Amino acid sequence: MKLYKLGGVLLLSLILVGCGNTNSSKQNSNNESKTDMQNSSSQAQSSSTSQQSASTTSGADGSQSDSQSYDFSSLTKDLSSKLTDTLLPQESGLSNTSKNVHIRYSGNSANSTIYYSLGNDALAVNDASVKSETPYAVLAKRSYSSSTEAQNHLDYTAASEIKGLPKVDLGHSIVGHMQSGAGQEYISWNEGNWSISVHGSPVNNTTPKKLAVSSVNMFENYALPAPNTQGVVKFNVGTSSQVITWQDGSVVYRLKANDPAVAIRMAASMK
Repeated sequence: MKLYKLGGVLLLSLILVGCGNTNSSKQNSNNESKTDMQNSSSQAQSSSTSQQSASTTSGADGSQSDSQSYDFSSLTKDLSSKLTDTLLPQESGLSNTSKNVHIRYSGNSANSTIYYSLGNDALAVNDASVKSETPYAVLAKRSYSSSTEAQNHLDYTAASEIKGLPKVDLGHSIVGHMQSGAGQEYISWNEGNWSISVHGSPVNNTTPKKLAVSSVNMFENYALPAPNTQGVVKFNVGTSSQVITWQDGSVVYRLKANDPAVAIRMAASMK
């Protein structure tokens, strides 16, 4: 009888120990499961945060967010990537403006036309709304089969052609030569490989000397591109046709602006 009781006690003890081990195993399993769920939740939150961060810097099409800069330097850099091997103004040419410069272009790296205009909003290159704007400057690039053909597209005046005309002191040791007739007046001179002329009309009270003198002063501070062969400047008093044209090998660049000072500053900054 004592042996039976002792056996029963031992059996009961083993059952209790087994139950304790089972509960402990279940508790450990539950703890591990909770830990796994917490880690999974943390990873999901981290992934969500990364995705949200990415969505603020790029759109579904990979374009940059609203923080994209559309200042003149950024637009020029973008344009340079589209028109390779093309000299571009690094400055807008404008001395003071509260508006944003807009840029649109047509053509390709060999032959292109670039329009510079002003607007209230900062816009990307070739934004659709820019087409209706009147440009304050237009830069054209034309490529030819040879340097000789390119040179034929320049209206260059050699110093020998104006040497005998009346002299005009323009300052900085520059002497211009005046040609008059039919109510028109021209002052012309040469600097390096550049031929320069300023046109006015005394009949319309737009005599050219003042602009000729101010142009000479600006050329002292702004160096125009060095043409491989020839360059031509043609300014007109009282009009929006201020043109600087020069040859770069078999390529001719032609910059037309509404204001002579703007044309000079833009051309001088080209690279």
